[in-house]
Amino acid sequence: MITAEDGTLYAGDYENNSIRVINPDGSMETLTHDPRILWPDTLSIGPDQYLYFNANQLQRQAGFHKGEDQREKPYCLFRIFIGKNPAKVK
Repeated sequence: MITAEDGTLYAGDYENNSIRVINPDGSMETLTHDPRILWPDTLSIGPDQYLYFNANQLQRQAGFHKGEDQREKPYCLFRIFIGKNPAKVK
C-alpha cells in the first residue's frame, strides 16, 4: 500500500490482478485491472505523479507448488499516471 498526499490510499489486490483505490471519503474503486498484474507489490508514488508497482508472482513460487517454480518472464514493473504526489514524510 501507499498513500498519496491528499490521503488517497492505493493497494494491490492480488486476488483480482488489480490496483484498488480507497478515497479519503472511504469510497473504493479499481484503478486498473490486467491479467499481467500478478500479485502486485512494492507500490510507490514518484515525483512524476506516477504510481509504480511490480508483478511479484508470489503465488507462482516453488514453495506453493511442491518445489516447482511457476514464475514466468518477463518480470514486470508497471506505472500508471495518477496525477498525485506522494504523502509527505513528517
